[in-house]
Amino acid sequence: MPSRKVIYEADDLDLAVLAGLISDARTTFKELAIRNHSDQRTIANRYEQMVKCGVIRKVTLDVDWFRLGLTVSAFIGSRTSMRETARKRLFDFIRKEPRIIECHAAIGAHEYLLKVMDRDISTLRAEVGAPLEPLTAGLSTSVITETIKGTDYDGLFKYLRKTVLK
Repeated sequence: MPSRKVIYEADDLDLAVLAGLISDARTTFKELAIRNHSDQRTIANRYEQMVKCGVIRKVTLDVDWFRLGLTVSAFIGSRTSMRETARKRLFDFIRKEPRIIECHAAIGAHEYLLKVMDRDISTLRAEVGAPLEPLTAGLSTSVITETIKGTDYDGLFKYLRKTVLK
């Protein structure tokens, strides 16, 4: 991963604003101000500063994809050959395939980790896994059967408060 310089020095109020918005993006600046013993203008200014500096990139929703018919989530690990053309073909497929919702370059057992969602296992295998196989030097798929810990930023904010705001 390329080195990235910290360009925003967050304080406790910034972290409180982020924590409030991550737990519910519909939280108003007024609610955040009351909760943090501040005023709406200060909260709005902090929010705008974090948007301007790229700390806050976009506001997202937490969707229950299962209820929309996407009943399978999986992580696929892959490797590629050293040839640049092979990597380009793999990346082209990854970028075009809408069921691949995330892809990360990694160090470890896999060069690339993909998060994939689909209607069922057989469709995932036939329409995503099979076309990936000739583009890689090996695939490893793990189907998610249970979420032990979902995305939870509370602990991360506690860690940041202890380490960053010393």
